[in-house]
Amino acid sequence: MKRFRDFSIQRKLQLIIAAASVLMLVISFTIISLKTISDYKENLEREALLVARIASDYCVIDLAFDDARNATETLGSLKLVPEIISAEIFKKDSTLFASVGSPKKYLPANISGLFYRNEELQIIKPVHYKNTSYGFIHIRFSTKVLTEKIKRYLWTMSAFLILLAFFSILLAGRLQKIISVPILRLAKTTREISELEDYSVKVKNTSQDEIGALYSSFNIMLDQIHQRELQRNQVMRALRESEERYRKVTELSPNAMLIHQSEKIIYANRSALRMSGCENMADLIGRNVFEFVHPDFKKKIKNRLKKIEKGTTSVPFVEEKFISKAGIAIDALVSAVPFSSSADHAILTVVQDMSDIKRAQEAMIQSEARFHQIFEKSDDGMYVLRELRFAMVNPKMIQLFEYSEEEFLNEKFDPLNLVAKESKAFILKRQQDAAEGKFVATQYEFKGISKFGKKIDLHVNLSQLNWDKDRMIFGIIRDVTEQHHLEDQLRQSQKMEAIGTLAGGVAHDFNNLLTVIGGHVELAQMKIDEDNAVYKHLVEVDKAGKRAQNLTRQLLAFSRKQIIKRKVLNVNDLITDMEKMLIRLIGEDIQIEVRFKENICQILADPGQLEQIVMNLIINARDAIKSNEDASKARRIIIETDCRDKSEISESLFEKEKAEKYTVVSVTDTGIGMDEDTKEKIFEPFYTTKGVGKGTGLGLSTIYG
Repeated sequence: MKRFRDFSIQRKLQLIIAAASVLMLVISFTIISLKTISDYKENLEREALLVARIASDYCVIDLAFDDARNATETLGSLKLVPEIISAEIFKKDSTLFASVGSPKKYLPANISGLFYRNEELQIIKPVHYKNTSYGFIHIRFSTKVLTEKIKRYLWTMSAFLILLAFFSILLAGRLQKIISVPILRLAKTTREISELEDYSVKVKNTSQDEIGALYSSFNIMLDQIHQRELQRNQVMRALRESEERYRKVTELSPNAMLIHQSEKIIYANRSALRMSGCENMADLIGRNVFEFVHPDFKKKIKNRLKKIEKGTTSVPFVEEKFISKAGIAIDALVSAVPFSSSADHAILTVVQDMSDIKRAQEAMIQSEARFHQIFEKSDDGMYVLRELRFAMVNPKMIQLFEYSEEEFLNEKFDPLNLVAKESKAFILKRQQDAAEGKFVATQYEFKGISKFGKKIDLHVNLSQLNWDKDRMIFGIIRDVTEQHHLEDQLRQSQKMEAIGTLAGGVAHDFNNLLTVIGGHVELAQMKIDEDNAVYKHLVEVDKAGKRAQNLTRQLLAFSRKQIIKRKVLNVNDLITDMEKMLIRLIGEDIQIEVRFKENICQILADPGQLEQIVMNLIINARDAIKSNEDASKARRIIIETDCRDKSEISESLFEKEKAEKYTVVSVTDTGIGMDEDTKEKIFEPFYTTKGVGKGTGLGLSTIYG
């Protein structure tokens, strides 16, 4: 270290720059290498997980139906991945079910996950479907390719590091000159100033860094020394220039300054000449001062000047009006004092032109009026809070929350009255964070509640302002209830579209399996007598298969993949034909009331689908009525049809249709109704509010499809 201190500043800077550069390169190389190696492993693990998941999904059916041969064929397709050493499927009891490569005879049931062992990456994943486990899949991946890839990367990066270190050392030799050369130049200039004693010399500053700051400080020091030398020569000159300086102050003053005696102007500065509207001083000097006083103020000013002439009373600034030579009225602040001069009873008057200030004040008044209009007419609620109490509210706030302005501005009114129960914890947490000095967002949303219990989704934008020296909070609050409703509709539509796609695919495959099951059942029934005990079991299997086929038809209808036969029909006629069947369906204790719109619009539809829609609605209405334990309430189902224009129906129901009129079928019942949670799920397949064994769903997913 001692030897390092003896080095020249050039050598020190070169060593420091080179050492820092090499150190940063080594650190960067280490971090990048570790990150890259980690990425290589993550890529292999991600690929392994993907392969395991795909193989698991394809083999779950084979495990479920104990089809080892098909499972082996499925595993055979994994040979296309070169890193895979072997793949095995084990049953739940860890016995080998199917394999490719060298299988393991036994696999512990409690092992699951991904791990490295003996230059291999092994993954064990459960095979399950709908929370039912059927076994495990075990896949071994070779890591030799990964190891070679990491070695090549490390060799390449090492060579690149050495090359960069070499260039860093070369660059350090050049960069040190940026610092050493200016320091040597400053030392040379200091030596010259010391020899010549010329303190007016300046060091030329060419940079804005610390050396530039040193140059600036050095020049400031030279200036201070030079100024002390000059001050001795300036004392006498300052005395001679004193009078001229005061004259310049007067001449350059933005305020009009004039001296008058016996109402005659004997002196005026340039601002007074400009304010008077005269062309030159000769035109202004000698004129009566009251020629420039507004008639409304002449008597008042004369009385004040007489008092000043009699004594030494000065007049503070008062607001008056003057008139220029051209007859333009000027608002001004005026001050007058006795002036000692060779002339007796002279008065110095200072006039400040207030015309611009007056215009600014008027502009401010107009600006406040515009703000007031915006505040009052805004479609968003606006308010001002002082110490968590309302200081101002606009009419929109009154409309939103149904409180009067007097209630809002009452000191006892708590803003938390506007917050619904489910959002109070959120608002209180914001207030606590703000009180503790923590960051709180200026834009947020919460659930509000009006005076009469109406709940509103609200978006708030806050800003701080200073008002009467107090810190206020200005808030803009917007009703976003309808916006949230539209967003919920969009999300529901997207969810149902995804469910429909899934349901259609499952229904197709399931229907193919049911066809095979039904065919084999019929063949088995043909080969045995009806007296055989097995025959009854086959009958039950056949019934279950037909019920399952009916379920697949509902799924296909929901996903809009069912083959339909549409024709032109009248909804009134179709419901009339179904009426007797519907009466038997709901029972004698429930009344059906039909209200048809005459001259109903003809529609193009599948009659079977439309009958299923009406039947599902009627069955749900029947179950809702029977769930109502209030015996005094009427037990009635009303079926109505109507013909409506496009403008009367929500636009979200038709995106591509061009028709102007639509037929509406509605079913109303006197049952127990639905809560909000149920309404959000009614179109989901198999969702039901009924008990076990009382139905597979509400049937509304089919209607939706």
